[in-house]
Amino acid sequence: MMGLTQRQAECLAYIRSRLEESEVAPSLDEIAAHLGCVKSSVHRMVEALVERGHLVRLANRPRGLALAPDAISSQQEAGLAFLVQVTGKSRDQLVAQAIEEFLTRQVRS
Repeated sequence: MMGLTQRQAECLAYIRSRLEESEVAPSLDEIAAHLGCVKSSVHRMVEALVERGHLVRLANRPRGLALAPDAISSQQEAGLAFLVQVTGKSRDQLVAQAIEEFLTRQVRS
């Protein structure tokens, strides 16, 4: 999975919360209203989230979105957002740093 823009992260967080609450994905109109943007922008964000592996489309179903099986949990997402604020680093920088530190520990073992 690839990193997200701030707006994509907000979109994903909203979709995740709706799926956790009701097990039904929000419509594009509902996402647009929540984010305060137009439906075409939401469509592009959702497509980017699908392309990056955070969401999957469920064929032939209204509101046919689901979280990807290996998507990070809302708790992990919150922790990552906190680290972004505290460290001033981007999500991609934090992930790259974590991978580098993990690989360094593996080589030393």
